[in-house]
Amino acid sequence: MRLKRLYAAMALTMALALVLVLAALPFLPETIPVHYNGSGAVDRWGSKCEMLIFPGILLPYGALWLGTCRVSREFGEISERIMAAAGIVQFAVFDFMTAYFLYAGFRRVENLAALPLDLHRLLCGVSGLGLIALGNWMPKLKEPGPVGLRTPWSMKNGTVWRKCQRFGGWSFAAAGACSILAAALAPGAWCWLWTVLALAAAGIAGTVYSRHAAKTAPED
Repeated sequence: MRLKRLYAAMALTMALALVLVLAALPFLPETIPVHYNGSGAVDRWGSKCEMLIFPGILLPYGALWLGTCRVSREFGEISERIMAAAGIVQFAVFDFMTAYFLYAGFRRVENLAALPLDLHRLLCGVSGLGLIALGNWMPKLKEPGPVGLRTPWSMKNGTVWRKCQRFGGWSFAAAGACSILAAALAPGAWCWLWTVLALAAAGIAGTVYSRHAAKTAPED
């Protein structure tokens, strides 16, 4: 996908949360659940206008992320593409969350367990897809930059860097597959435990491999 299309997709996903809230506001009850506790039970009710708070925070954050993508351009187009793709994934997650809580507000749901779709499992699955996409892009990072498997050893030289990105790509894609599997099998928030463990394993494996690659690689 061309960079212009990536930026267009990122801007669209960034603005979509606000569009969803503005479209839904006329149909929402005046008082809706605005906060749920860890067990999914509502613990605060409030005005439907509070749904505008999250998109209001998301827009300046999105502008900051767009600026970060532009800065990463000096490290190569692939770095910029990865940053843009990461923005699309995280904004899509925020959009799913917004739609989910708008529906819960419209139905005045008092316990999220009553909904047929589990938010934790949905977001865990989307995050897994994002990790797989990241793993696919990492081997294309030919020169050290702000993204990728960065350790004191992976930055030794270009050869070590490329080896580490290939290994990191496989390990993070595997972590993404584990996240999707956890979303399909683990109940509720437990899926995040397996995702975190898979990410930790990928990070540790990448660190160990980068140290090995740096020690065994010849000097440039």
